[in-house]
Amino acid sequence: MRKRMMFSLTVFGLCALMSTPVSACTSYYVGSDLTADGSVMFGRTEDIGSSYDKVFQVVESREIPEDGMWTDEKGYTDFTAPYYNTGITETYSYTACHDAADYGDGLFGEVGINENGVAMSATTTASNSEEAQAADPFTGSSGISEENYLDYILCQASTAKQGVEILAQVIDEYGVWYSADGVFISDNTEVWYFEILSGHQYCAIRMPDDKAALIPNCLVIGDVDLDDTENVIASEGIVTVAQEGGIYVAALEDPAVNDINIKLTYGGEGYDSYDADRIRAAQYILTGEDNIDIYTDDYQDIFFVPSEKVTIEKLYQIAGSQCEEYSEAGIDFSEARPATASSEIRYIGTESSAECHIIQIRRDMPAELATIEWLSLSSAAYAPMVPFYGAILTDTADSYKEEAPEYTDTSAYWTYQKLGEYLRSDADDTMKKAVKSFYQEYMSKLADAQATVDEQLLAVCENDPAGLSQTATDLGISISEQTVALAQNLYEEVTSGTALKFDVSYEDITYEVEDAGKDDM
Repeated sequence: MRKRMMFSLTVFGLCALMSTPVSACTSYYVGSDLTADGSVMFGRTEDIGSSYDKVFQVVESREIPEDGMWTDEKGYTDFTAPYYNTGITETYSYTACHDAADYGDGLFGEVGINENGVAMSATTTASNSEEAQAADPFTGSSGISEENYLDYILCQASTAKQGVEILAQVIDEYGVWYSADGVFISDNTEVWYFEILSGHQYCAIRMPDDKAALIPNCLVIGDVDLDDTENVIASEGIVTVAQEGGIYVAALEDPAVNDINIKLTYGGEGYDSYDADRIRAAQYILTGEDNIDIYTDDYQDIFFVPSEKVTIEKLYQIAGSQCEEYSEAGIDFSEARPATASSEIRYIGTESSAECHIIQIRRDMPAELATIEWLSLSSAAYAPMVPFYGAILTDTADSYKEEAPEYTDTSAYWTYQKLGEYLRSDADDTMKKAVKSFYQEYMSKLADAQATVDEQLLAVCENDPAGLSQTATDLGISISEQTVALAQNLYEEVTSGTALKFDVSYEDITYEVEDAGKDDM
């Protein structure tokens, strides 16, 4: 949900608006036991609008003010709170994918990594029930919200768990402005999924290495054991507030050990078709099985195990999926949907995705190189993801950080967006499939090159550690510029009116350290 929508609340009523997401996102996760290279992968598609410019930039370190208070430097929100990491005098630098400033609705840092390797994906709007809002109301504009989560945490978190504790503490003391949300916080040792449930209630779980998950626009954490402090961090009143408000639902399994079912207590229901469609599609891509039980009222478990080891390309496929996997297999996706389902299938790869990303963590790498930030500006359905060593970047390509609320041919976002818009409005299915396949193959090229790039950067780390950040920055700018040029050339070919021959090629694109910063196009 966006801040600009808040002005409508006085007209339409708080509970009515809050019970339905205004903007929608889809998160995904795959544990290290289930991936082809042993990495952990998680991320999200940000669905806010089909023409909504995003900028990818580095936020530099700065001195913490004398009063010790963090304030929204853009002035878009009223939220201000202490820096809880009292051991620092300067903030940490970090990458962030923000809204273009001219939209005037807040920072909305959607994904980023700080210099300690702490990464975040924020947020998946997860509407809670009207009864949960009555039991523990949102606090208004003095509380923290999705405009600020990423920037407030990454500037001061040294580890993933500290990031979770910082977010927990600020919700305890200041509350939450206006919506339930889901947030990933990670480092090179662990990944936490943090659900903001209501005005002051929350629950975070450490994600398992042996499971995968698809998280749509609802609360998904089920039964939890609040005594398991190694794997669960929750608000002190999470049970008592629910009991006093008449919304408490006991654990469905092993209630002698587990204390509460989070989803049913604060969400109030199972998965509707808006959410279930996406879980079903993602599970089909990774398992080959069509889970139509997801539409039943009592379905709870979001975790599943893929049938094969998962690659970065496969997760990219999920981020851009429009359920074409079903039609290719001769399955009518609509047939199994219940009569009460919404009229339109809710795809993951929707046209309203302003950016999509995958955080990939390789635990056998040094912390500064462990995390790759794969970022697509615009929808992953028809735009490629580009890899960045986010923890050590000092800058990004001009086209990726250009503030352009309206179309310009020098903006990366608009370059990718215009091709997707054309394909959806003017191209047939053959053309759409061809472009998708082209970008999937390009993603494979980049993924295949990643091992070599890792070796090259490890050599730089050993032989010229002072030059590591600049080398990684040059590499990121180079591959960004080459990919934008590729997309521009592809657009010209696709819209030329002739049969698509793919005269455009990615074979001459170089993703390697020795060529970083050079013009290879």
